[in-house]
Amino acid sequence: MIHEMGGDFLQWLRGFFYVAKTGSVTLAASEMMRNQPTISHQIKCLEKEFGITLFDRSRGKMELTPEGKVFLEKAISIFEVIKEMKHEVSGAGLKNRGTISIVTTHAIIHYFLPRYIVPFRERYPEVRFHVEGGGLQMILERVEAAEADFGVVNLKSIPENLNYYPLFKTGLKLITRKGSQYFENSTPDIEELSRAPFLLFPRSSTITPLIEERFSKEGCLLRVVMVLNNFEDVKKYVALGVGVAILDEYTLTKEDRERFDIFSLDPYFPEREYGILLRKKKYFSPAVKEFIHDIKPGIPF
Repeated sequence: MIHEMGGDFLQWLRGFFYVAKTGSVTLAASEMMRNQPTISHQIKCLEKEFGITLFDRSRGKMELTPEGKVFLEKAISIFEVIKEMKHEVSGAGLKNRGTISIVTTHAIIHYFLPRYIVPFRERYPEVRFHVEGGGLQMILERVEAAEADFGVVNLKSIPENLNYYPLFKTGLKLITRKGSQYFENSTPDIEELSRAPFLLFPRSSTITPLIEERFSKEGCLLRVVMVLNNFEDVKKYVALGVGVAILDEYTLTKEDRERFDIFSLDPYFPEREYGILLRKKKYFSPAVKEFIHDIKPGIPF
């Protein structure tokens, strides 16, 4: 027997999701193109229906209560089931169409994904890709909220509601302009590195905190002269002699190896692992499943 729910229950859930996502009734109303009283009413209806408080409103922001966090997980799962129902009913040929949504770093977009996206598009020209680059926090938020089909990321610890499957490992390399005189040794130590002008990525990246932590452990400070959020921009300014930079090895092309002096940092930094990040209990369309299996065969769905 199915318990009867009052009102437009799915719209209540939708309003709840957007308030949880944005932390604001005003922002949720804007994203949903509804008015604020409507969204507030939806939240109150849910709280009355279930006899719980979904948000802590005491600090001027809509923060999820412990019950609200559990409720959000269940709400996302409900929307995923509905998505699966719609796709299953729509019938055959799903593998040949639809949208594949990916969140990852700008470097993965530039250096890793093209080898998979290009041949997949040749096989299935009606499949569209929505690819968004950004920092680790953005990637986690999009995957956890089921707003992206999957992420590709370097991650130290895996949240309980996500699955992670390793893809590849990469070392860190230091690059300088060809023929520069920054370092006397082929493998400069941390103290010697700290005297060079550095180009860094923002702290929202996974590389910069790792570098800063290693230098701090040796009692050294980085001499930062420029912060950039794009690997190709970093390479350009290194080539112009602005400073040196530390990059993932997989981002170095054949042309890069000819125009830069490259130094191994294996003694100071462990290999970094990248993998596919999937939300548990998420619906994956046939197109998404096939594309993920192109990248990482054998992932169970």
